[in-house]
Amino acid sequence: MESGRLSASRLLLEGSRKLGLELPKQQLWALEMHIVHVTRWNQRVNLTSILDAEQMIIRHILDSLAIFPYVRGARLLDIGSGGGFPGLPIAIAHPDIEAVLLESSKKKAEFLGHAVSQLELDNASVIHERVENYRPSQPFHTLTARAVGSIGRVLGLVQPLCQPGSRLLVMKGKNPESEIRSLALETACQLSVVELHVPYLNADRNLVVLEFPNYH
Repeated sequence: MESGRLSASRLLLEGSRKLGLELPKQQLWALEMHIVHVTRWNQRVNLTSILDAEQMIIRHILDSLAIFPYVRGARLLDIGSGGGFPGLPIAIAHPDIEAVLLESSKKKAEFLGHAVSQLELDNASVIHERVENYRPSQPFHTLTARAVGSIGRVLGLVQPLCQPGSRLLVMKGKNPESEIRSLALETACQLSVVELHVPYLNADRNLVVLEFPNYH
C-alpha cells in the first residue's frame, strides 16, 4: 500500500490512527521533529541509511509505534537505541512511561541527548554504556531491541536487567523461525511471535515477545 506522498504531518496522523493511536497535536509534532533532528544529524553521524523523510516516518516512526500495544509497565529500556527507535517514539506516544535509551556509541548517545532535550521529553533519558556493563538501580518492565543481533544474544545480555514478569520485545523482519527453534530449547521464557502490520509498509515485520517467568 502506498502512502501517496502525504505530508509528514498527515502521514503521521493517518498512520498512527491506522495503528489505533489517537495522538494529540503536541505528540504528532514531536514525532515529526524527531525525524527533522535525525535528518540533520545523519549528515555527520550514521543514524540511518534511509534518507527520504516519508520513508523515515514509515520505516522508523510507524514501525516503532507498531509495538506500542505490547509495551507494559512503568519502565522501558531501549537497547542499542541508535537514532532513538523504537524508544523515542514510544516515549513520545506514552508520556507516563519512563524510557531509558541505552547506546554504546558516544556520537549516537550525543544525538539522543540532543533529541531528548530539544523535544523536551521529561520521561526519557540517555545512558552511554554497553548493555553488558549497564547495571541500573531498578530492573525494567519492558525491554526493546531493534537490529541489535540475534534473539539469543539479546536475551543473554538483558537477563541481569530483568525481573520476574519482565517482557523483552525483539523486532525482526521476516519470522526468525530457525532462531526461535534453537532458542526454545535453551530458555525458560515464554515465547511468542506477533506479525506486525505497519501502515504503508509492504515488508515483513515480526515481533518476538519473551516473558520472563514467575510473574505474579
